Amino acid sequence: MSHNNTVSILNREIIRIHRTFLAWLMILMAIFSLSGCSDDDPTVVQDDPSWEVILEPEYTQRSVWGVTEANYFTVGEHGSIRHYSNGQWQSWQFDFSSSLYGVWGSDSEHVLAVGENGVCYQFDGQQWTGRHTYSPGGLNGIWGTDWENVYAVGNSGAVVHFDGNNWSPLDVGVETNFYSVWGTAEDNIYICGSSGIVMHFDGSVWLEQDSGIDQVLDCIWGFEPDDIFAVGSLGSITHFDGISWNPENSGTTERLWSVRGLPGHDPVAIGSGGIFLTRGPDDWNPRVIAEGRYLYGMWDNQDSALLMTGYNGLVQQVTDPAWQIISVGHTHWIKDVFTPSCGEIFAVGKQGVVLQAHGGGWQNIAPPLDGVDYSGIWGESDDDFFIVGTDGVIARYRGGRPWETWRLQSEVNLEAIWGVNSDDVYAVGAGGIIVHFDGLNWEPMTSGSDRPLMAVHGRSPEEVYAVGAGGTILYFNGIIWQEMQSNTSLPLTGIWCRADQQTVAVGSSGLIINHSGQLGEDTPWLVQDSGTLFSLKNVGGDDQGHTYAVGDNGTVLSYDGSQWTSMHSGHHDRLNTLDLDPCGNLVTAGHWGLVLRHGF
Repeated sequence: MSHNNTVSILNREIIRIHRTFLAWLMILMAIFSLSGCSDDDPTVVQDDPSWEVILEPEYTQRSVWGVTEANYFTVGEHGSIRHYSNGQWQSWQFDFSSSLYGVWGSDSEHVLAVGENGVCYQFDGQQWTGRHTYSPGGLNGIWGTDWENVYAVGNSGAVVHFDGNNWSPLDVGVETNFYSVWGTAEDNIYICGSSGIVMHFDGSVWLEQDSGIDQVLDCIWGFEPDDIFAVGSLGSITHFDGISWNPENSGTTERLWSVRGLPGHDPVAIGSGGIFLTRGPDDWNPRVIAEGRYLYGMWDNQDSALLMTGYNGLVQQVTDPAWQIISVGHTHWIKDVFTPSCGEIFAVGKQGVVLQAHGGGWQNIAPPLDGVDYSGIWGESDDDFFIVGTDGVIARYRGGRPWETWRLQSEVNLEAIWGVNSDDVYAVGAGGIIVHFDGLNWEPMTSGSDRPLMAVHGRSPEEVYAVGAGGTILYFNGIIWQEMQSNTSLPLTGIWCRADQQTVAVGSSGLIINHSGQLGEDTPWLVQDSGTLFSLKNVGGDDQGHTYAVGDNGTVLSYDGSQWTSMHSGHHDRLNTLDLDPCGNLVTAGHWGLVLRHGF
């Protein structure tokens, strides 16, 4: 048996053992994640004090409830809760795996938030406490007549009641999913949900009503007992006149997540794609607001102000006749960072952003190109760097000059960029594309692969690597690109060349492979123990030998040249990228706009 075959068999066996370990670890973590909330304060993971949040993540906010238009709470994805008061925001985050979908209160010292897995948090004006709801399913909506009479509804027919002290489950005789609850009095309460179901409580029994709709109904609300609306999927709207429900023409097929109204004004409905509907004398009139961003929750002060929440932290207020953006939120997920000097950070991501840390805040310095998502950044200084993105866009920033921009004729998406210097730069992307910049022009190179390439890095003009889907590893020797045998079919998403001649690639399911020494297509790649099951998105370091990998669930790993060690970031958001500044600080960033820095 040849040496190469022996290595291949050995690596396949290591990968098999690695996957088995990860599978068992995932099962154990899933079991622990199913535990409900207790009567004690929710457990909050404490951050490593060496970690600093440079840019806070902003999660999609699904529901809003307020005391006044200047004092309100929003809840959202990944266990996030925010409180706006006196012009300031205060934020909490509890169980990352349980998003929150409903919030309601009787005053600022009596607030309840509910969500996935039946979780509930109670606010007393100072702190949040976890409470058992005994719900058979996740909770999607909450409403009450007062603090001693609150209802929450959810999946699998879940209806639970709060009496001011404890929650107790109710049996309404239906096991479908419920999404909203609202009423006018203790003996006039409605819930709605899947397949157009509407249930009514008259103080004694719950009875199903014919809504005239067979689509999901996501929200129910009304002005009076004889003027009630329910909205849902495919633009469904139905109206109750005190006798029967009657479907209405919405003029849209977008999903409608909420309906509300101000006294003396027509009701409005909001939903997917920034849809905003107002009810006219005959039909509803749709238009798009919030730059097309999803809108989910609404609350009104029963006078003149209407609050709306939405995608990635968006909060806006409507007061006749003006719109006010309270929180614009992040419209980007960060894909790559560049730290040319100590304390200076550039970050690129979705929605065409090129962010620069500036004066304690951030400014967007992106070139004037529409519809581009940026995925890679590389440069030699803060006055000379390149970015790449979708549709074959490449742009170069040089201080004091306008952006230089190129767009590949193929308009293929570019994912990563790296250079030996500013006159020797490589960009890689979809379909195995590799293009090279010689200081004047970008020229295509023959890669020999049609698989998507996700990362590129090298040591010199005669040693450059690109990795991608299906375990693809390409090696450039200064003349041609050739494929290397990675002995894995898992996607590879990051590559880094260490100063000690080790080359490290990372990928799905915590995979890390390494090679050192002889170069060429037959160079063996060996599996290393990462100690994690979470997919790794990138790997990087500095010329001093410091090497790190980042990935899903806030994973950060450190490599000392022989073994990998976990660093607890204190976050669970996906981390897509990393860079080390000249002072040795590790900067990492990812989904929801999160940017972290670790000082040593």
